[in-house]
Amino acid sequence: MSSDSSNKKPDSIEPTPPSGRGQRSSGRAPATWGAARDALAAVFNLEVLLRNKSVSPVTLLDLLPELRTSAALLRDAFHAEAEDDPVAAAVSAYGALRVVDVQVLLDTIDAGEADRDALATRAGSLADELEVSADLLTLLDRSGAPGPTDVSLALVAREAGRMPGAWRGRERVVKFDEASPDRSVATDPVVLGPLLSLVVACVHESGAEDIVVRIQLAPEAGFVVEAASEADKDLPTLSMRVLPWVPPAESVARRVAANIGARVDLEAGRGSITLERSTD
Repeated sequence: MSSDSSNKKPDSIEPTPPSGRGQRSSGRAPATWGAARDALAAVFNLEVLLRNKSVSPVTLLDLLPELRTSAALLRDAFHAEAEDDPVAAAVSAYGALRVVDVQVLLDTIDAGEADRDALATRAGSLADELEVSADLLTLLDRSGAPGPTDVSLALVAREAGRMPGAWRGRERVVKFDEASPDRSVATDPVVLGPLLSLVVACVHESGAEDIVVRIQLAPEAGFVVEAASEADKDLPTLSMRVLPWVPPAESVARRVAANIGARVDLEAGRGSITLERSTD
């Protein structure tokens, strides 16, 4: 992240969620998610192995039983019927379908498909989609019991996608239109940061390659994300962690925003987050 935030950043901007506040959307035990994350890593590794021509077909076949075990762990993690919330259930259902696709991919490798580059591309796409499914469920869960603290909007933007936890995604460079003076808001930055990353992903999905994140001060505090124009060419840049935009993401963004007392508006090529509470 930009070094100009080094004199503003506290030791940690992650608040501790207060006990008893809100309602968690997922009933998964931490051990279940830990096993699922390990299994997801195996799918990412499959892409690497397929692209490495020094890895023989025999070696790939020898690894299939372990990969099938990983797929079974992911299938158990994305169990829509176990969700108390329809938004979380939709994300789990999406993840479960991607697990089926992984199983089909493994069957294709077992059958001796020769186009390893195509298989590797498919494995990478599935790993990304499974990762975003897991991260969306984690974000929903965290937003159900937020820990608000006073934090500046500029700091949230600079740290978006770099909060502690499993949130990863891919690096994307965006323009940053920082308002002056900065505004502090009472919110959970560990939820707001990934939410901002989601809005950036939505705008990118609409076709915008060059994106600007603007801090909004009035009439309410928040962020506006849109395609950058010629007038934005000299703005500083930020490197953000951005997840792929998948079908359940819009419902997740709206639910997460509501959980922290905010509103998300999404339209073609533009998105915004409006926060209800702020402190000057």
